[in-house]
Amino acid sequence: MVTVKFFASLRRASGVTGYKSEARSVAELLKEAEKLYGPGMAASLKACTVLVNGRNIHFLKGRRTRLEDGDEVALFPPLGGG
Repeated sequence: MVTVKFFASLRRASGVTGYKSEARSVAELLKEAEKLYGPGMAASLKACTVLVNGRNIHFLKGRRTRLEDGDEVALFPPLGGG
């Protein structure tokens, strides 16, 4: 099982702080989260920052990054500011 944690507006949109998943890749996990928490999260999930065990997936294999039992996936929404 993989532990998934939501942060900031993703946490508010889902209504939970996280959940457990049996997804085997980041792409599979993001599709699963979209199905679980609805189309309102879809846009944020497409543009979110994903960390697997504290490492940004852009420095791994992107959405093809494989997930193993015990991994922790943190999902951060796109940030804006001014």
